[in-house]
Amino acid sequence: MVFTHIITHGLFYAVIGNGYLFLMMITFSPRVWGYHDYPEVVKNKVPPQTKREKITAAIGGIPWIIFVLAFPFISTYMLKFEFGGEIPFVIAFLNVFVLVHLLVVGDLVILDWLIISRITPKFVVIPGSEKEDYKDFSHHYTDHAKAEIILIPACLIIAAIVKYV
Repeated sequence: MVFTHIITHGLFYAVIGNGYLFLMMITFSPRVWGYHDYPEVVKNKVPPQTKREKITAAIGGIPWIIFVLAFPFISTYMLKFEFGGEIPFVIAFLNVFVLVHLLVVGDLVILDWLIISRITPKFVVIPGSEKEDYKDFSHHYTDHAKAEIILIPACLIIAAIVKYV
């Protein structure tokens, strides 16, 4: 029961979360969705984001942020309900941890490594930069590793809220 819940919800979370990001990638200019995630070599070759691009990125990111923040709570409360209203803290934490990390791994491996760094289709290249500027994957990996400093405590907090509220 627990394993099936965690895996199915985790895969759903990763597919929807990364699918939305992919739709942003193919719908909007990389100056809107990718500017802040790209390496300095790219940022040094292109002008900074305009105010309009920043606003478009913020508005386009709102549904994603809501989903990414809300679904771990929803999933863990559903699991708590399956347990009859009481959930062990470790189970709550594992649920949130697996959800979040399936999303992160999907982003890192599929979007950042495969699409941006390896395939590098035209829709990920900011005009004024070159395809070769996107081949260094190290900044993606480093940024995701740094995010763990925030993600693990966030998983603990979400688990504690669901456990005790």
